[in-house]
Amino acid sequence: MNFGDPDFADVAQVVSDMISPKFAEELKKTIYDNMTFDPGHYGGRWNQINDHGTSHISIVDSERNAVSMTNTVNAYFGAQILSPSTGIVLNNEMDDFSMPGNNTGHVLPPAPPNLIRPGKRPLSSMTPTIVLKDKKLKGVVGASGGSMIIAGTTEVLLNHFVKGMDPLSSVLAPRVYHKLTPNVVQYENWTTVYGDHFELPADVRAFLQKRGHDLEGIAGGTICQFIVQDLEAAEGNKLMGKLVGVSDPRKGGLPAGY
Repeated sequence: MNFGDPDFADVAQVVSDMISPKFAEELKKTIYDNMTFDPGHYGGRWNQINDHGTSHISIVDSERNAVSMTNTVNAYFGAQILSPSTGIVLNNEMDDFSMPGNNTGHVLPPAPPNLIRPGKRPLSSMTPTIVLKDKKLKGVVGASGGSMIIAGTTEVLLNHFVKGMDPLSSVLAPRVYHKLTPNVVQYENWTTVYGDHFELPADVRAFLQKRGHDLEGIAGGTICQFIVQDLEAAEGNKLMGKLVGVSDPRKGGLPAGY
């Protein structure tokens, strides 16, 4: 995680690697289908930030303008300070900086590019995403869920655009999370307050355990909001396809349209 505020840290090479097909091919060579490795094998060097207290909205209007917006107060009730003039709860987003001195025998050292400085922006797991193809809107997605947001958002995108699942099934599918450190695969195994149960299938868990993964069932995870535009169903104006919106039922969400 060699990331930090680009106004303070040089992240050009990291960003270049992230979008490089050649770099992706090199990473692919480190992944084996029959076994897993310790975090160092995958390049884990720094400790991870842990945030929560987030919400996300995905919006598409009648002209297909799109908004994907995630906001957060970071911890539960943020800084636990309420502005008397506005009624707004103030965040404690400074907690998302890597903390100097947070270096023990059991914890990886803090990431230097994300160390705290005046005027600097901290790292965040927020992943508001708008998907375009040939300059046409294909989807809008994002999630709440702290440090699990990147994985949750990616899984929903892959479910629909790669695995071909319909939008609702893409959101309903049980999710897995791996932060690299600790070296544990966390998987959904819980029943929401609305009575819906989400659990990674037993055969998938057995598949992962056989390859050396340590598994941990968790109650909770990410809450994703997903909108898809079906351009194949467009009639007349090929820029105006059918919109399908899914608000994650894990939190009792319902899509709204007009």
